[in-house]
Amino acid sequence: MSTLNDQDRENLVAYLDGELGEEAAQALEAKLNVDPTARAEVEALRQTWGMLDYLPRPAPSTTFTTRTMDRLSVERLSVRTGKMPVAARTRWLSYVGWAAAVLVAAAGGFGLANLIWPAAKNHVERDEILVKHLGVVEKLGQYQNVDDIAFLQALADPDLFGEEES
Repeated sequence: MSTLNDQDRENLVAYLDGELGEEAAQALEAKLNVDPTARAEVEALRQTWGMLDYLPRPAPSTTFTTRTMDRLSVERLSVRTGKMPVAARTRWLSYVGWAAAVLVAAAGGFGLANLIWPAAKNHVERDEILVKHLGVVEKLGQYQNVDDIAFLQALADPDLFGEEES
């Protein structure tokens, strides 16, 4: 009597088809190595599998093609319906929804822009800063030609050119 139970036989069929997982295949192989009756059953199944290729293959009936094409043509003739009319109210609501979405997106964009690039508190404060540094602003073109600040500080040294006479 075979020591393979129903689950082992199902696993054996999956094993012969190459569908069994690695762990389950190893467990089944270990069982086959130990049990000669199980090995004999495996060999009988392998021979049966090999003989399946020699069985005659049934030919389709002569009307198979025409019946299949008739069914396909009936499916093609199914009624195609157009779009169902949309109520004016539904159309109106969709326009309002899109407009609201655009307004929310624009407001969110402006709010985010103000967070990323905050503007000066007011124009008066900005003007006061420019007036305070007017000398630098007037000579900005000359300062842009200087590579580093150390050179400018060296030019301010009175020993370099002597004292200015008024």
